[in-house]
Amino acid sequence: MDRIGLVGAGYIGTEFLDRLLPDREVTVYDVDDRRVEDAVDRGATAADSPAAVAEGTDAVVMAVPGTPEVEATMEGEDGLAGSLSPGQLLVDATTTHPDTSLACEELCADAGAGFVEAPITGAAPREGYQMMVGGSEEHYAAATPLLDVLSDAHVRVGPVPDGTILKLGLQMRYAGRRALDAEIVEFARDNGVDPTLFAEFFGMDIPENFVTGDFTRDVEGLGARAIWDKDIGYARSVAHEEGTALPVNAVVHEAFRATRRLADDEEKDASALIRYWMALNGAEDRYE
Repeated sequence: MDRIGLVGAGYIGTEFLDRLLPDREVTVYDVDDRRVEDAVDRGATAADSPAAVAEGTDAVVMAVPGTPEVEATMEGEDGLAGSLSPGQLLVDATTTHPDTSLACEELCADAGAGFVEAPITGAAPREGYQMMVGGSEEHYAAATPLLDVLSDAHVRVGPVPDGTILKLGLQMRYAGRRALDAEIVEFARDNGVDPTLFAEFFGMDIPENFVTGDFTRDVEGLGARAIWDKDIGYARSVAHEEGTALPVNAVVHEAFRATRRLADDEEKDASALIRYWMALNGAEDRYE
C-alpha cells in the first residue's frame, strides 16, 4: 500500500502522517484548512473532500473526533461511502459508538471495500501507540502492513465492533483512575498532608499537575476530559442496551461532565477534575 488517504489531520492524524511520510504518497482532507496546510508542508497532497481522498488511493484512514464526524465523513455526495472502490480498504482509527463501526462496515461491504475499526491509545502502561482492531480475519490480514506503520502494536480483538468495545473499556479505566487521583489528592491536601508522597514515596503515576496546578494544555485536540466524556457516554449507551450495570462508571461520567464550566480553553480539560473537587471542598483559590 503506497497510496494512502487520510481524513483528519489533528493530533493523531499528524502522528500518522509522520509515520507514513515520506515513504508513501498521502492525500489529506480535514475540515480545518490550517491543518491541511500543515500536512502539505510535511509532504502530503491536499484533497477538497472525503470523496477526493478515496480517489486513487489504496487505503483510507479516518482519524476524526467521534461518531458525528465519522457519519459526516462517510455520508453525502462528497462522502467516502460513495467513492470507495472494490478492493479498497478503510481503516477507522476513531473511537466511536460501536453501532457506527457496524454501519461503516456495511457501507464498505456495499462498495466491495474492506473495513477494520482500529481505535488507538497511547496512554496504556505499554509504551507507544497500540491499536485494538475489529474486523474479519481477511480484512485484518489485508490491513496488517498498514497497521504496522500506524501503530507500535496492534491486536485483532474479533469482528466489528469488538475493537471499539475494548477501547471503551480502556477509556473507562483511564477516566476512573484520573477521577480517583483527583479525589485522593484533594483529600490529602485538605487534611494537611503532602499529596506528592503518593508519587514520590509510593511510586503512583498521579499526574504532577494534579499537585502543582499547572494545567496548561500541551497537545491540540479535544482534550482528555472531552474525549472521556464522549467515550464514556458511548460505553454507557452500550451498557444500557445490553443491561450491563455500570454504577461506578456513571459517577465518573457525571464528575467529568461537571467540569465543563470549570475548564479553561487553554487548560488540560482532564485536570479540571481537580478544580471540581476543590469547588466541592470550598478550596477554589488553592493556587491563587
